[in-house]
Amino acid sequence: MKMIVTGGEGFIGKALTAALKKRGVEVAVIDRRAGIEVADFFRTADLSDIDCVYHLAAQTSVFNTDNEAVMADNINAFMVVCDACRRYNVRLVYASSSTANGCNTTSLYGISKRFDEQYAACYHPGATGVRLHNIYGPDPRQGTLLWHILNDNPVKLVNAGRNVRHFTFISDAVEGFIYAYGSGEKLLNVANPEETSVYDFALEVEKYKPLEIVIDRHKRDFDRKAQTVDESIPTVPLQYVSVAEGIRRCLEHETEK
Repeated sequence: MKMIVTGGEGFIGKALTAALKKRGVEVAVIDRRAGIEVADFFRTADLSDIDCVYHLAAQTSVFNTDNEAVMADNINAFMVVCDACRRYNVRLVYASSSTANGCNTTSLYGISKRFDEQYAACYHPGATGVRLHNIYGPDPRQGTLLWHILNDNPVKLVNAGRNVRHFTFISDAVEGFIYAYGSGEKLLNVANPEETSVYDFALEVEKYKPLEIVIDRHKRDFDRKAQTVDESIPTVPLQYVSVAEGIRRCLEHETEK
């Protein structure tokens, strides 16, 4: 089988690419970090021998204020990828977000992911969007919660650390994408059913690494106290890694480096 992973140099993309290769899949990585712009590639690419495009390339974070970049990468480039897959009748599995759920949407990032879902439903109905919920894992992406906990001193928890999330381990995200390829669903959740506050997440890390935690009652713009899972959308049936186990794996990885 031949597949393309856009954003294959990113945190989730690298893990997905490695997992596909272990299964004997021939994978081509399209990523601007490798000097290839996604939209430019898909405008002219011949996809006739491709079995699936996993589209993960995107601007990330609800706190991303570069709206022009979000529009260019999350909306305009998505349309190009989706249209190319439709022209060649290629399976498309793309990364959506918990923030595409209307009650979780606080910024253009979530709006862009919701747009992608609607666009795919209209123009490539066979595509599957995977709503990811707060993915974390070893070597976390800079700017994410776990990255800040591991690198900041002291660790400042805004909103008093009361924000509640469905923190989902990277291996479950990868398995979710692989499951999505064989599914007939238009949308799927990949979400650890545990509800964990940011404060409790930090306390799990503190079991392995001394932390100075500072409670900040300030609420950031574009933030929400709780992010919910849209139960009208199927959730990929996995034995999800618990937060306690996921943090253990992350911190053991840190000590092994």
